[in-house]
Amino acid sequence: MPWCPKCKTAFPAGETECMACHIPLVDSLPAQQDMEPQADDAATKQVAEREIRLQDPIAVYTAAARINAEMIRDMLRDSGIDAEMRQVMTQHAGAVTGRRAQYVVEVLVESSDTARARALIDETKQALEEEQMDEDELARLAEEQALEMDEQPMEDNASFKLLPVVTAVIVVALVLLYFVMR
Repeated sequence: MPWCPKCKTAFPAGETECMACHIPLVDSLPAQQDMEPQADDAATKQVAEREIRLQDPIAVYTAAARINAEMIRDMLRDSGIDAEMRQVMTQHAGAVTGRRAQYVVEVLVESSDTARARALIDETKQALEEEQMDEDELARLAEEQALEMDEQPMEDNASFKLLPVVTAVIVVALVLLYFVMR
């Protein structure tokens, strides 16, 4: 299985370049002690500590938009489940065919957390669907209220009152222009 040496993401067999880092993939990652940060900078160490390394990752959610995958990943992390994301190419680009490369973002968890993660994702989806139904109900109520309101007449607009005067001036100007040109 090829790996990205920079972001340490695993890719399916046949991939040759990391889609996020744009560097060639390697066949195996260096030993764990080689992956520890070398700098003494505290910020660098904190970033390395926050990175999660899944031993047996399983994709539990796939999203076309990265922000949706980030929302699910963060929700899983807040629930105590280690989660990562990876970008996966679903369609290769082709100069001859004119197709553009298409990607999806997968959310990965440990195989032991798969059932719990999927249950949390289903609960989140259900809550979002119920929220959408509430918005539809509000829209229906707003339409009913609008239909019950008395229709108010439009106020006269001064520009419409001047329209016949402006038209008459233009006609007179055209007639005068016609006689002057002859």
